[in-house]
Amino acid sequence: MTQPGSVNRDLPLGPQIADALGLEILSGIYRPGDVLPTEMELVERFGVSRASVRSGLQALAARGIVERFVGQGTIAQDFSDWNILDPAVTGMLADHESPHPDLVRSIFEFRFSAEPLIAAAAARKARARDLLALEEAMEGMERCAAASATGSDSFTQHDVSFHVAVYQATHNAIWSHLAHILRPAITLVVRRSNESSEELREALGLHRALMECIRMRDPAGAYNAAHKVMQLTAEELGIDPQIIGAPAHLPH
Repeated sequence: MTQPGSVNRDLPLGPQIADALGLEILSGIYRPGDVLPTEMELVERFGVSRASVRSGLQALAARGIVERFVGQGTIAQDFSDWNILDPAVTGMLADHESPHPDLVRSIFEFRFSAEPLIAAAAARKARARDLLALEEAMEGMERCAAASATGSDSFTQHDVSFHVAVYQATHNAIWSHLAHILRPAITLVVRRSNESSEELREALGLHRALMECIRMRDPAGAYNAAHKVMQLTAEELGIDPQIIGAPAHLPH
């Protein structure tokens, strides 16, 4: 990630400026309602052209992170206005040392509500290559666990790949595309939950049970297994799953 105030001239400049300013807003240097420096001040600060600065600011505006007003400048927006389905936004948030707790909760609530239903659909539609992707991700997690590397990026990526494979196993164009869009967001929640996980054996067992239900084409079992995975994740994140209210069993 680009550090505030620095650019790599071997890479496109606009995205780097957007990244640097977005990080400053995320870090609280600029709070909602604050006016960012003028274009010319940013030109001087970054040592780039005005066109590059405008490109970066336009990218931030498209993501809902800032709003630009004629005669008023560029104003930082509240988190609730950000386009968190934009991979550039979720990627930036996921990489931040202290991601916004409201974001973590919002992503998790979506997953808790949706993933059991997605798992049930995967159990109906999964093909051989989907089962292979699930098995590879599962084995990757188990290898990391055996090597006591559950806090590693490798474990997190295998865990994320498992959940993305469940989305893709539905063979539904919307769910499959959403898996791509949400991957950084899923990574954020998975990383946060793995950092506090004390029930690794149980978590791995629940993931494997979910995979086996999909393999056996058991939608109700897959729903229940995914619900249990989400319940354990809620505990690891310190979230009361009862507040979310997702049904524990597949609705008829």
